[in-house]
Amino acid sequence: MYKPDTHTKSPARGATVDCCTDLPCESGLKNNFFAGKRLTPDMFSLEQRYLVERRRLLNRAIHGWGVVYGYAVGVEPAPRHKAASTRKLNITTGLALDECGRELMQAGTRHLVFGDLIMLDKDGKRIDPDVTLAALQQSRYNQDLDAPPLCWVLKVHYAEALTDPVSVPASCRCDHGEWDHTCETVRYTLTQLPCDDCCREVGCELACDCKSGPCCGPEADDEARTFTRGGCQCLCHHLTGLDPGGDCSGRLCEIEEPCGRVRVDLGRGVPLACLELRQDECDDWTFGEDLDACGPRRLVKRNDLLFDLIRGCDLTRISEIGWAPLHRKDEVPFDDFSDAFGPGEHGKPEYITRDFWVKFTRPVRKDTLRPDCFAITILTGETHDYWWDVYRVPIKRLDPIPPEPDDPPDHVRGARLVIDGRWVHGALRGESRIFSYDTTVEIEVRGDFIVDCNGQTVDANAIGLSTARTGNGTPGGTFLSVFRVAPRGPSKRSVPYDPADRKGASS
Repeated sequence: MYKPDTHTKSPARGATVDCCTDLPCESGLKNNFFAGKRLTPDMFSLEQRYLVERRRLLNRAIHGWGVVYGYAVGVEPAPRHKAASTRKLNITTGLALDECGRELMQAGTRHLVFGDLIMLDKDGKRIDPDVTLAALQQSRYNQDLDAPPLCWVLKVHYAEALTDPVSVPASCRCDHGEWDHTCETVRYTLTQLPCDDCCREVGCELACDCKSGPCCGPEADDEARTFTRGGCQCLCHHLTGLDPGGDCSGRLCEIEEPCGRVRVDLGRGVPLACLELRQDECDDWTFGEDLDACGPRRLVKRNDLLFDLIRGCDLTRISEIGWAPLHRKDEVPFDDFSDAFGPGEHGKPEYITRDFWVKFTRPVRKDTLRPDCFAITILTGETHDYWWDVYRVPIKRLDPIPPEPDDPPDHVRGARLVIDGRWVHGALRGESRIFSYDTTVEIEVRGDFIVDCNGQTVDANAIGLSTARTGNGTPGGTFLSVFRVAPRGPSKRSVPYDPADRKGASS
């Protein structure tokens, strides 16, 4: 017969005698299965609780909380010839994680009337909607008949409902009823809030102070030393003080519904949308037409989404430039450079250039696309001491490239440079001696000045010899295109060209 080993070793030298006191296991208690172990409902509950609590711990510690996907919110118009109070709130399939790490899953689309929502005060306590709305309406009536509509935040909450009743027989003939399953579901609440808070941007949660240096090695007093983004000390400091939560021992509130009872965690909801409440012609409350289904949301950023953000997939880039055949060339014939400005009659006040245009991968705001977003610089050899002289080509205005049919209004897809005609006829094709020598042309596109349809600046950084697509994964930056232009021949200037001019007259 097997007998457990009851021999105990004496404590090691220096060990405290109270280190083996029988303390509750707070890190996670699970079953130890063995042959002959008696299995009771408590055993299975313990096993289920261990697995569920560990999963929720990982959810809130690794993923955080917020909307994972779905939960699109929309207001369905009232049927014809019916009161506005019959409007419904449509919420599609979605998944969210609350602050306790619980999965808030809705399968399919739900159509909610006003009475299906639970109303809460600012402290998360349940309130009587009839009394509250009547008091709010009276307050607004006393203050201002034309007061703006009330703003409310719609939240989704974890809920449980016991289902499938069964009768449990007993030897004493005192049968009793139990519930066979627990259905995890969700419920929705409305909480009043200031309308300005509906679109309040979520602040940065990463708090590092001045701890951007490495975790080991020399301190950050070396100015030439660079650190990875954030720095080891910064991330360590943030995670050391991070508390992912876990005080979810509060009792679920039991709510009586027409189809039975449901237990809801009213204190930990995930914001979905801001909406307005209005009264219809019969003074019944209903959903207004204005709705913001993104402003108040807290989002869970999936791994693939974070990777795409690192790559800058949300940024607008330069997709094409008209002078691509000239970009980074060691020597461009002067005729090719001159022809890129396009033909024009002598005395023409401006030139809408043929090849000096830029297109973007997304529409950009027209009001931010201005002449100072571009620069054409001419560097030419000076006749004394071989310095370079720097000249700027006068850009008078931009000729917008029209948007595509689905682009938002007041946006364009690019622009063509319009040059002062006097410069073209005088400096480029006239008697100026600037292009009598080897010249270097630099063309800049200043992405920091150009804002796209998403409110971000254009990622315009040049990449090697490539002309498109630009970008290094961060907003803003400058696309710099450089090429050398060969001296023009005598046929292109009214003053005879003398190669000796290039050698300088200082001697």
